[in-house]
Amino acid sequence: MNTMNEHDTNPAPGADEFGDAGGPVGDIDPDAIASASDHAAELEARIEELTSRYQRALADFQNYQRRAVENEREARRQGVTSVVSHLLAVLDNFDLALKIDPEKVTGAQILQGVSMVRAQMLQALGAIDVRPVEPAPGDEFDPRRHEAVVQVEAPGIAPGRIASSFQAGYALGERVLRPAKVAVARPPAEANDPTGATPPGH
Repeated sequence: MNTMNEHDTNPAPGADEFGDAGGPVGDIDPDAIASASDHAAELEARIEELTSRYQRALADFQNYQRRAVENEREARRQGVTSVVSHLLAVLDNFDLALKIDPEKVTGAQILQGVSMVRAQMLQALGAIDVRPVEPAPGDEFDPRRHEAVVQVEAPGIAPGRIASSFQAGYALGERVLRPAKVAVARPPAEANDPTGATPPGH
């Protein structure tokens, strides 16, 4: 027995607007799909281009780092070569001196030879811009270039100035390699001080 009521013959409102899955049914714009596809392709191409640029930039930077390290090593080698080449002549003279028969030379000749080698050594150092720091009595004390070893009474020299020099210093341009060791003049000592000398800082 088939019976139909009013509810069976009338579809639910809006039922024709939905498909079986319950979603809206309508026309899909092919142009919109094509535009979205083109945009995605453009983005993908852009990503590939940026990735390629990054990889090239990274490779260039790594090459630059390698060149910088190699240039630094080469500059260091050239610097060492320059120093050694100037000192080899001094070493040659020492070798010649060691071959001399000591019974055939006098003490004065030995001292003269040592003095000549020293002069040659200073000349070699001067060729690489190394100069001695040799303050004279009465010079102003410079803590950047001088090291005060002792304070002494020095008649005729103002307190705080250099009284004498014990050991020469050396400087490479404006850079001090070793300060000169000096004695600094101080005010006259008290009558009960028999030495006339005090360590620096006292």
